[in-house]
Amino acid sequence: MRDVFEKKETISKWDDDYYHPISLWLYDRAISDMLRFMEITPGETILDAGCGPGVHSIRVAKAGMRVCAIDISKAMLQQAHLRAKSERVLDRIEFHQKDLTELDFPDAHFNYVFSWGVVIHIPDAERALDELSRIIKPGGKLALYLTNKTALDHKIESFVRFVIRKPKKGMKKLPLGNGICYGKGQNKLWVWRFDANAITEYLSKRNFRLVNRHIGELSQLQLRCKGLPRRALLKINNLAYSLNLPPHIAVGTLLVFEKRQNL
Repeated sequence: MRDVFEKKETISKWDDDYYHPISLWLYDRAISDMLRFMEITPGETILDAGCGPGVHSIRVAKAGMRVCAIDISKAMLQQAHLRAKSERVLDRIEFHQKDLTELDFPDAHFNYVFSWGVVIHIPDAERALDELSRIIKPGGKLALYLTNKTALDHKIESFVRFVIRKPKKGMKKLPLGNGICYGKGQNKLWVWRFDANAITEYLSKRNFRLVNRHIGELSQLQLRCKGLPRRALLKINNLAYSLNLPPHIAVGTLLVFEKRQNL
């Protein structure tokens, strides 16, 4: 399943799917809000746990932070390095190849950690969450951008499938939400639809408390459209974000946790 992240076509597809020019406003705003929710100040170091092609590491670096960016994929890290160099922030970002489920950082190593749309592709999400929890200092913050089990997108899809009598196959109901593996052979990709309450409860047992939850992308139906319909849906996403609609209806949600101080 990891092979899909080493393919150049994966990077190209993600650029096409998620980084349309209209989407950039939402990501710029969301990353800025995330840093504000985490109460991190310029000059401090934050771990980007699963940096992919580096687009959010670059945003954070431009905001004045130092970034430790890690990813399991060599191809993603190479692309992230090139983009950071092009954006002239390479001096504020260090890149390392690491697996979120087997981190070699010491306990309580970082004050700030964020993982944007990464844990959703890890079948053993519990192990990744355990590792992220372990490396954060008491009083530190963890920000997770996750898919949302209760999104309107999924309700619309379920209704349409019911009408056309084509139920979704392969969806697994698990303690942290629902998960499904898409694709075939080396192109398999696991995708979670997380239960935010289950995530919050899981992390509470690891000494974290939820301090903020915010809407992300309202919908990803635009991935199935082109031209004017796609642009319209992307603008609706931006509007939904600016109106701060309830996060439980959105396909993406940002959760910010604080690790309780040791007693």
